[in-house]
Amino acid sequence: MRLLITLSAILFSAFVAIAQPKAVKDRLSSVAGVVTYSKGTVKANGTALFVEKNSELLASAALFAGADSAVVVDNSGKAYPVKYIVGVDDIFDCVKIRISPVKKVKPFILSSPKVAVGDELYMLAYGVKKNGKVEPVEVLAVDSVYSLAYYTLDKPMKEGYLSQPLLNSKGELVAVMQPAASGDTVKSYAVSAALSSSLVPSTRNYGKGFYDYAGMKIRTAMPDTKKEALSCMYMQAMMGDSLSWLNAIKDYMVAYPKSCEGYQSLAEYIAIFYRDMEQADKAWDKALSLAENKAEIYFGKAKVLNEIVLSGDSVSHSMLSFDNALEQIDKALSISRESLYINYKADMLYNMRQYDKAVLCYEELSATDMRGADVFAKISQCYVLQNDYDKAIAALDSAVACYGVNDKNVAPYILTRAVVKVSAEKYREAVLDLNRYEELMGGVTTADFYYMREQAELNCKMFQQALNDIETAIDLAPGNVLYYVEKGMLCYRVKLFDEGIRTMTKAAELAPEIAGTHYLLGMLYMQKGDNAKAKESLEKALSLGHADARVQLEKLEKQNP
Repeated sequence: MRLLITLSAILFSAFVAIAQPKAVKDRLSSVAGVVTYSKGTVKANGTALFVEKNSELLASAALFAGADSAVVVDNSGKAYPVKYIVGVDDIFDCVKIRISPVKKVKPFILSSPKVAVGDELYMLAYGVKKNGKVEPVEVLAVDSVYSLAYYTLDKPMKEGYLSQPLLNSKGELVAVMQPAASGDTVKSYAVSAALSSSLVPSTRNYGKGFYDYAGMKIRTAMPDTKKEALSCMYMQAMMGDSLSWLNAIKDYMVAYPKSCEGYQSLAEYIAIFYRDMEQADKAWDKALSLAENKAEIYFGKAKVLNEIVLSGDSVSHSMLSFDNALEQIDKALSISRESLYINYKADMLYNMRQYDKAVLCYEELSATDMRGADVFAKISQCYVLQNDYDKAIAALDSAVACYGVNDKNVAPYILTRAVVKVSAEKYREAVLDLNRYEELMGGVTTADFYYMREQAELNCKMFQQALNDIETAIDLAPGNVLYYVEKGMLCYRVKLFDEGIRTMTKAAELAPEIAGTHYLLGMLYMQKGDNAKAKESLEKALSLGHADARVQLEKLEKQNP
């Protein structure tokens, strides 16, 4: 009896083996196990599928949630650390991971023909435990979810089935098993393996979080094109922390070892974070040896050296000086007179207070594609700092000419020209510019503007306009004592003594500790002939330390002995 049972089992096994296509069984080595870890402790284990490449695998995204490391165990039992997360689809619980290439693995070929209801597929269960089972399943339904085929199968879902491959009789990968639907103990589900093609590195994913992409604390892979990979590296330089930037540089250099940009970025990183200028210089030299456009390397080096010096946080090293940065930008310009390089050199010379040389660069820039009002404004500022106001005004005339007559964008340059004209003591011209600025802006709501214009109007004896503007300044900033004093002095000058007294009385109330307010109030009372009140205000000014108050009090004494 026992012999019959044994023979029956052998015959059954032989039948199953015959029923299973050989092409399916031959794919056992394309399936691997995956173990994930969190802080050195095993978090989860499951199945991973080599897809399209011998270094990329599909697995369940749930296995990697919160994991900070993982290994793939191949058919021979060899473990390969997971280097990168390539892509994630949370909806279909899939993650694509990347390891070092495995030589003796034939990745799954993705099936292109569609599967119909009633077709038979084969689930190949083979992972860490090496069970090697091939189980036929029938397709009960085929739906489309987010443009992907989604299969309902006749087999109840089990824990070990997650991420197992479904193959056709040719051994092609058709689908990947999905988590069980809540409460469903009869059927199981799988998503088309075509999903794999959409799980690719991208600049968007790379920038989401270098070490926390979709809750997976494993580094994300760079995109497969050089252009996108460069974008990722530069993005981490601008937005990431120092470690993210360094790892992005390393990833890029591994992918593109003969690209000058990797060495240039490495040089910048070493210079900025370590101030190891010898090592940084070696990386720059390597970048120069690889670069087709060497001017860009010199320009980048100039920027880094200049910015370190400007930061004031530099070690004592001969490379870290404005002169050395200037030397690098000159090397770039000797190769190419790029407007960007010219502008940077001009700004460097400006910061070095070499204004005459900066003007020459800005003037050269004004003949390039960067010609514009800002360039002429910089020329003007250089002349201002050399006290050459006529040339400064002429440069601002050129800036204003870059715009149409009624273009509101010209307003800041007209305001700047007015300020320069005040410095040049061309007060009437300054007033005209200030009036034009107010007109272009449709009114101004800052007290400082009206105070500035009042000062210019006062200097060209436009007293009524000056009085109007200082009153507007007071209305806009009623707590500013300076404006009251200015109005009081103007009233004194044009003999509006009653208005001046009202103004300075308010000023004295706002700032009773300021001697000047009481002194001017006393002087206004004297001009009106109210000597008693004049004496009271002047004595208050004297008590607060006003030097001229005693002289005026002595005058009062002589007038009223």
